[in-house]
Amino acid sequence: MKLITLFKENGYNGAFSIIWRYKTGVFISKIINVFTKNKPLKDEIIIESHNDFDCNGGSFYNYLIENHYNDKYKVIWFVRRKYNKKLPKNVYMLPLYGPSIKKAYHICVAKFFTFDCEIINKMRDDQIVVYCSHGAGGLKRAKGKMFIPDTVNYILMQSKSYAPIQAEQWSLNPSDQRIKYIGYPSHDTFFINDNSELLKITDKKYNKVILWMPTFRKGGGTNRNDSLKEQKLGIPLFNDITEYNNLNEYLQQNNVYLIIKLHPKQELSDLCISDLSNIKVLTGNSVKDLCIDNYKLMKCTDALISDYSGAAYEYLQLNRPLGYVLDDINEYKLGFVVDDIHELIAGHEIYTLEDLECFINDVVTENDKYKKKREKIRDYIYEYHDGRASERLVKLLGINLD
Repeated sequence: MKLITLFKENGYNGAFSIIWRYKTGVFISKIINVFTKNKPLKDEIIIESHNDFDCNGGSFYNYLIENHYNDKYKVIWFVRRKYNKKLPKNVYMLPLYGPSIKKAYHICVAKFFTFDCEIINKMRDDQIVVYCSHGAGGLKRAKGKMFIPDTVNYILMQSKSYAPIQAEQWSLNPSDQRIKYIGYPSHDTFFINDNSELLKITDKKYNKVILWMPTFRKGGGTNRNDSLKEQKLGIPLFNDITEYNNLNEYLQQNNVYLIIKLHPKQELSDLCISDLSNIKVLTGNSVKDLCIDNYKLMKCTDALISDYSGAAYEYLQLNRPLGYVLDDINEYKLGFVVDDIHELIAGHEIYTLEDLECFINDVVTENDKYKKKREKIRDYIYEYHDGRASERLVKLLGINLD
């Protein structure tokens, strides 16, 4: 019956694509497990991350390499695309999707797995799986959109105080013993003294650099649209290209550089904006082409503009000014994690272009009027602000060099 439903819901080509990408590999792993299930597990760590080598998996991997854990452990990346890059000792890449005998073998014998997005079920009870997630929650409601398998051993979260909200979104009981409040490895990047990521975009000097990361609203390859409000230029706030050009002139007058980083799944056919003198537009493809790391880029900026996205929650760890574009708050279909989202908004509320210019002006003049509220919300959401989440994850797993 499941197979019939698969073909009905996805069509002939879609069903076979799903079977090839996901089901065939599981079948191969089950066959291999018959021969490996009674043998000792190997010192192997399998990692999967949001865009390959980034997010929580990427930061955890960097910590492992910097501290020479690859001298003892084999680190295996499950990646979405091929890379012609030289890897350190004992580091390997295998395709995340599609059947692979080699991949299936490592799934059967590896001791540890960390996943940001695509959770692969382990084959043995003595294997340890960690779900790190690829974001820090956010204001938008996500309940019912993802479920964490019972085979996962540990689930990373920010703090005990925020856990009830996050647990509900993931359809978990807040008292689930698998939840560990050690923070997210991706945030370790915020505490590293490196501001070079911006050079991948520009080598010019500006008074201030502001990053705008609108959340996903439309696209995803499924004609999904989370907002009833039309985005005439493909991004919030703007009604026509003249308004967009006027914003660039305002930025130019104040020597401010605005980076608009679109969600990687956002529909681009509606996008009517492009790079200008003081505005850079990044899409999912250009981010990959430039090898930009979201967290390293955030670290290089003076302020962030977001909305209902988890990006604003993550930026709290930097303790810098935040603006929230809420012009479609009444048309946003997903709903929110709490009844009154204003209690969790740690900065300017932006409903118009005039509000946007006011926020930019406060950034330029360093009028940080929401600092106290921001720090209060940050301390509520996060247990730690120290850049040592990867270290805590290593201890949690019992990974050692003895």
